Amino acid sequence: MNIEGNIKSNLIVLLILLVFLPFSATSQIKQTARFEREHKSNDKEFILVSLKEKGLVLVRDKEKYKEGKQLWEIIRLDTELKEIWSVELYTESRLRIVGYEYKDDLVYLLYREGEHEASDLTLYTIDIDSKDVRKHVIKQELTFKVTHFSALSHTIALGGYVTNEPAILLYHLENEVTKLVPGFFVSDTELLDLRVNTNNTFNVLIAVRNAKHRKKLILKTFDAQGALLIEDEMEIDSKKAILSGICSTLINDELFIAGTWTEGNSKQASGIYTSLIDPFSDQVINFYDFGQFDHFLDYQNPKRVAKLKQRSQQAGKAGEIPDFKTYAIPMRLEEQPEGFALLTEVYLPSTSLNSYPYWNNFSSPYYNGYSPYGYNPFMNRYYSAPYQYNSQPSGETKMLYASLIVFDTQGKKNYDYGIKLEDKKVGGLEQTADFMFYKENFALAFKKDKEVKFISGHPEETVEKDTLTSELSYDETVRNDSDDNSAIRLWYQNVFYSWGYQSIRDRSPHAESPTRYVFYINKIEVR
Repeated sequence: MNIEGNIKSNLIVLLILLVFLPFSATSQIKQTARFEREHKSNDKEFILVSLKEKGLVLVRDKEKYKEGKQLWEIIRLDTELKEIWSVELYTESRLRIVGYEYKDDLVYLLYREGEHEASDLTLYTIDIDSKDVRKHVIKQELTFKVTHFSALSHTIALGGYVTNEPAILLYHLENEVTKLVPGFFVSDTELLDLRVNTNNTFNVLIAVRNAKHRKKLILKTFDAQGALLIEDEMEIDSKKAILSGICSTLINDELFIAGTWTEGNSKQASGIYTSLIDPFSDQVINFYDFGQFDHFLDYQNPKRVAKLKQRSQQAGKAGEIPDFKTYAIPMRLEEQPEGFALLTEVYLPSTSLNSYPYWNNFSSPYYNGYSPYGYNPFMNRYYSAPYQYNSQPSGETKMLYASLIVFDTQGKKNYDYGIKLEDKKVGGLEQTADFMFYKENFALAFKKDKEVKFISGHPEETVEKDTLTSELSYDETVRNDSDDNSAIRLWYQNVFYSWGYQSIRDRSPHAESPTRYVFYINKIEVR
């Protein structure tokens, strides 16, 4: 065969390999866009609001005043991180931001006056196309401690507590009427989750902890006017207790709940529970101890992992609960036609931090410590939970491990993966990692210092590890990247965005200043 024939044969073989190689062998993780803004040491941090496929909105307190009003800067970026518009928002000077949301082309910014929980709430909506800004004042007749904030069409739902009893408040934007949803105000209960469904209804998940009665998990679904549509009560084994819970959003036409559970009154979790909601029959709650997962314990040394899994098997055969427990909290539940994926993070609380974040945790999310970049109280949390699990920290929490568990459409465990978080330190208790679960492919990532670390792959195939650093111009290098004030989040489909604050050294001989300080966002695609 001549040289030309050999080349053609090799090209054919190469094309066949490219077509039939699995995702995990061909996946690539690349930075495809970058946004920068000069940052000075006294500048406040940006709050990032994801618009999914419509871009990002950045919100920042400018700490400037005009006629007694406080100036906020709002910037919209497209998915290539190009600026589309910016607007200035003037608020009353004593307003502090306590939550934000995005739905149906509206960005919602929720403020409260001062530190007192009985003060009025102020809501601003910004139309991402017209830039139209509207203000709503939500009068408070009760001391309402807001823990959850979600937007429906023309309505917002606020979850929280009135005198330590759960309450749900609806505010209608068009007629500016506030309504308390009936059926709450029950002692010894905890509001675990408030989440809006794709059909403009919303779910409320409650744990009943009254020791005189059977422990229960209650799921209620309401329409946008607060009318009860579904109520399902699930009794819990007296030996077990529910610590946390997250609801799905009816993408699969099935309501799925997942969270952590423990034995007795322990503050540490024994495992993960799941259930598909069925108000017309007694459904099963699946209780998995951590030793039943393939990789949940991988942050331990291999010998200890083997021992813990053996104990788990022995306990299961004997109908007992294994004695292993750890501090773990679910951070995000993703719903796809292929099933459900749950991100749970393992952490080690500081001795000065409230290590039980699930019960009546109402402290201000603002941090009293010092950071050269300032502090963003919403950096690493769900935008729909104003206080998430943050108590006011006087110490640091070590984030140890991020677990990604995928369940099938029936709610049964399918497979799981995990990534060590390398003892990343955070103030309070904050979401550290994030994941992509898209067309059965997955990627799990976290950011530490200058690097974003990934694992990615496909079920039953080899998992790839990857490390990504910020791509700059040829003559520039990153001197420092703020680990305390940076993170990575899923943006949409197979796209993440990471952000932080960097000092950058310009080595070119004609640079006007050899070092510059920037706030940056990197777009990262998993291909």
